[in-house]
Amino acid sequence: MKAESVLQVPNTLLGEGPVWDYRSQELWWVDITNGLLHCYRPQNNSNQSYSIGQMVGGVIPCDKSGLILGMEHGFAFFDPQTETLEPIADPENHLPQNRFNDAKCDPAGRLWAGTMMIAEPRKKTGSLYCLDSTLLVIKKLSGITVSNGLAWNKAADKMYYIDTPTQIIQAFSFDISTGNIERLTNALTFDKVLPDGMCIDEDDHLWVAFYGASKVGCFDPETGQQLAEIEVPAQNTTSCAFGGEDLETLYITSARADENDKWGGNLFEVKPGVRGNKADFFKDT
Repeated sequence: MKAESVLQVPNTLLGEGPVWDYRSQELWWVDITNGLLHCYRPQNNSNQSYSIGQMVGGVIPCDKSGLILGMEHGFAFFDPQTETLEPIADPENHLPQNRFNDAKCDPAGRLWAGTMMIAEPRKKTGSLYCLDSTLLVIKKLSGITVSNGLAWNKAADKMYYIDTPTQIIQAFSFDISTGNIERLTNALTFDKVLPDGMCIDEDDHLWVAFYGASKVGCFDPETGQQLAEIEVPAQNTTSCAFGGEDLETLYITSARADENDKWGGNLFEVKPGVRGNKADFFKDT
C-alpha cells in the first residue's frame, strides 16, 4: 500500500500529533517547530492554522469545548473561537531546555504527554506525565529521551508507549480507575528503524510511523508479527491516526528532512482496509 499526499502547508517543518474529532469531522494536527496548530477539513480539503507562540507538541479535543495542548511551556487550554490560551501547569519550568512531544488521552479522559530535550545531542531529561480532570499533574515515568507514541487496547487494561531512541514499544498494565501503570514487557523491538508516533485499530493492532524510513507499519503486539506496511513518499513519517466518516482512513503526518525535501511536512492518507477507534477526549469539568 502507498499513502497519498492530501495537504501541503508551506514551510511545515515538523508535522505531528494527528487526532480525529469525530463530532466535527475534523483532523487536528501540529507543526511543532513553527508553533502552529492546524485543523484539516477533508470535506473541502481546507486547512485552518493557529499560531500558538511557542512550540506545540500535541493537541487533544476536550469533551465539552475547546482543545488542550502540550507545549514548550506546559499544558494549556486553547479556544479556537477566540484563539486564546489558558495556561494550566508547567511541570518542567525548571527544565527550559525541554518541551512536550506527543499527547493522547486514555479511555477515562486523562491526558498523557511526555517531554524531550529540544537540542541535540539529547539526554534522558524527559518524563511522561498524566493530567486528570482536576488538573492534577502526576509524573509517571522519568529518564525519557524522546517521548512519543501512546495507545490503549480495547479492554483498557494495557498501555503501549514509545521512547523513540530505545527502538522499543513498551507494554504496561493499565488500571483505568486510577490511571496506575506497571511495566509488563517489550511488546515490540526494532532493529534498524526508529518508531515515532502510533495509533491502534479496532483489532488492537498497532500502526507505527517510522522516522527516517518512509513508512508506517502495522503490528500485532501480542505476537510481534508485522501485518501490513504503508509506503509514504516523505522520508520522515512522524505519527498517524484513523479518521474519516467511518474511521477507515489513516492520516499520516511527516517532517521535512531538508530544504530540498519535496514531501516532508505534508499530510498523507490511505485506506488500509481496517477501522480505527474513536479518539478519547480530555474530560474537562
